[in-house]
Amino acid sequence: MSESGVAPRALLHRGMAVPRPSIDTVRCLWAGTGASALVVAGGVLVGPGAAPHGRVVSGVGYIAAYAGVLGLVGAWVWLGRLLTRCPGPSRGIVLAALAVWGLPLLCGPILYSRDIFSYAAHGREIVVGINPYHHGPAALGGGQYLRPVSSTWSDARSPYGPFFLALDALIVRISGPHAMMAVALLRLLSCAGVILLAVALSRLASSYGADPGLALWLGVLNPLMLLHVVSGGHNEGLMLGLMTAGLVCARKQRFAAGLVLCVLAAGVKVPAALGAVYVGAEWIGSCPDRSARARAAVRMAATAVATALSVTVAAGLGWGWIWVITTPTRVRTALSLTTDVGSLAGKVIGGLGRPVPAAWAMPAARLAGVAVAVTMGAILLASRHRRPSAVGIGLTLLAVAALGPVIQPWYVLWGLVPLAAVASTRLRPALVWTSAGLCFLVLPNGSAVADVFQVAFLATTAIVFVVGGRERSPVASLAPV
Repeated sequence: MSESGVAPRALLHRGMAVPRPSIDTVRCLWAGTGASALVVAGGVLVGPGAAPHGRVVSGVGYIAAYAGVLGLVGAWVWLGRLLTRCPGPSRGIVLAALAVWGLPLLCGPILYSRDIFSYAAHGREIVVGINPYHHGPAALGGGQYLRPVSSTWSDARSPYGPFFLALDALIVRISGPHAMMAVALLRLLSCAGVILLAVALSRLASSYGADPGLALWLGVLNPLMLLHVVSGGHNEGLMLGLMTAGLVCARKQRFAAGLVLCVLAAGVKVPAALGAVYVGAEWIGSCPDRSARARAAVRMAATAVATALSVTVAAGLGWGWIWVITTPTRVRTALSLTTDVGSLAGKVIGGLGRPVPAAWAMPAARLAGVAVAVTMGAILLASRHRRPSAVGIGLTLLAVAALGPVIQPWYVLWGLVPLAAVASTRLRPALVWTSAGLCFLVLPNGSAVADVFQVAFLATTAIVFVVGGRERSPVASLAPV
């Protein structure tokens, strides 16, 4: 076996303080590894960069890819059950699974999205003197960096923060005219974020008295993370790694460091700013009297502003990143509940011939969804003393993803990762169902399955959450385990 194909059994015993794995655990690791390889094999035929093939070859590719996803999800659920039934040190086993399941996906082609090609194109824009907050990749006029970018996003301005774009530009400068080298380095950057996340999430779970192994299993080994971050290269890995590290610092009363890390995470993607809000609130709340709280508030504001200002100035792109966060809404996804409601309402209004323009229904529904998510977030923040901060952050980010104007499967990771550190057995089945189901709603080439399947998944997921939280509310059930 080659060096890149290290056996799962060997990884389990290489410097990891874990008990001798059971035969079921070893079989599970091998099953997940084989499933990942099958996903890659299918992706070679029908992935974003695959050459055109006939129906038979393409059919074989889709069957292989979906069989691999099914096997990967099955191995993940199987491993979760093994960890639950056999209490004990499990962190090493989960990390071994992350290594052997993730390695084929990392070494294979980019799958399930073309977004990473847009990342590289935005970096190229910066290198040649074009501001990606003002112009989309089409401003490049052609070349290796523009060619693989999806036509949907070729003229779209970058919605990412200045910290990520500064790293993006640095990678493109290193790569020069070699676009695929830049893509490979961006993928490694995303995986570095996953490694940071694994370390931070384990420590965050331990600080709450939860099982680090189960937290890693749900939040990092999650098939959504493997398929869309490790394979697809989305920058959620870096965002969540920085934010979770910031929450760990806050748990250790190192509030300034935690705030800096969360602001940097927001400099990758804006939703991570919620972590900075909670860290700041904990900083002020830790003070014994009003005078100390006032001084802490000043230090908090100074730290946050100095960090954001430094990153923005260093990137040299101005403050346009604040105004382009709506860029993803240029696409319509049936997974967005508010989009579905707005679309249905528009059709009803149009059919009834009411004086209210049907075109208003969609923006109104989306605005209502954002308002509900913000209200939920405010309530959770105001009552943060009743529950761990990770719960408030996780539930708020899940609400933002679920009620936002557009949702992609990997957006669920925003809220799932914090919840993984504290989620009880009562809520875990619903999170597992959501993670598993979303894996099947994106084709290997990055396009979505038919809307009817997405709507059916939404309806089924709603039932699962209602049944799962029937005896106790989700907030109450998220006590540390």
